[in-house]
Amino acid sequence: MEYIITCISHNRHENVQDFFKKLGTKEVVFFVKDQNDIDNYKANGAENVIASGNLMDSRNSALDYCFSFNKICIELSDDLESIMVNDFTGKRTKKFCTVLDVLENILPKFIDSKYYLSGFPPTNNPFFALKPVDINKFIVGDFLIIKPTELRFDKNLKLKEDYDFCLQFMEKMGGCIRYADYLMSFKHYSNKGGAVDYRTSNLEQQTISYLLGKWGGCIKLNTKRKNEILLNKNSYKILNSPQMNLF
Repeated sequence: MEYIITCISHNRHENVQDFFKKLGTKEVVFFVKDQNDIDNYKANGAENVIASGNLMDSRNSALDYCFSFNKICIELSDDLESIMVNDFTGKRTKKFCTVLDVLENILPKFIDSKYYLSGFPPTNNPFFALKPVDINKFIVGDFLIIKPTELRFDKNLKLKEDYDFCLQFMEKMGGCIRYADYLMSFKHYSNKGGAVDYRTSNLEQQTISYLLGKWGGCIKLNTKRKNEILLNKNSYKILNSPQMNLF
């Protein structure tokens, strides 16, 4: 199955050329907020740019676009800083690669799997990524690989949508698969534009309350990090238990 690389971006047009280097190609479709973004991104060398609104609208537009061609959607955040090869020794290899290198290795495995959602661990620390494959664990939303499906991102969210997305696949599509062959570093909080422009502690807490209400025991608070959450390790079992199926 073929794929399309997409990038969800807003007000980070200065990073376009550097992003191409991280990709290993210029074949990417940028989904941005508005016409002003389109003009700025094209002025910085982007060729395929689509105005699609806010973060969740852009995420879903990227899915719609790829799936309309019956192609796998590679959905990237422009927060991507680097990709390091993981050798599962618990030590940093300091061997870096491009997105194309990652896809060449991971896509055949994913296509042959029964899963519709895959991606990578939410850490760049190899000490916490010693298993090559994990099933039904959290997949960080900055690098997602999605086969055509009807599932979409929850438009009620402005943050933490990747937690919700993973749980949707556990509930409706038989789960998700995470590969630790590569460890990603992302700028996130230090990168202007994107969600950084509106992320506040109050919004974080509202989002957590919403997710707890929607998913119950599948979500738990991260006691070590303020405004952060974790997926319950038994989320798949909780969602697919006979009790849950009664509702």
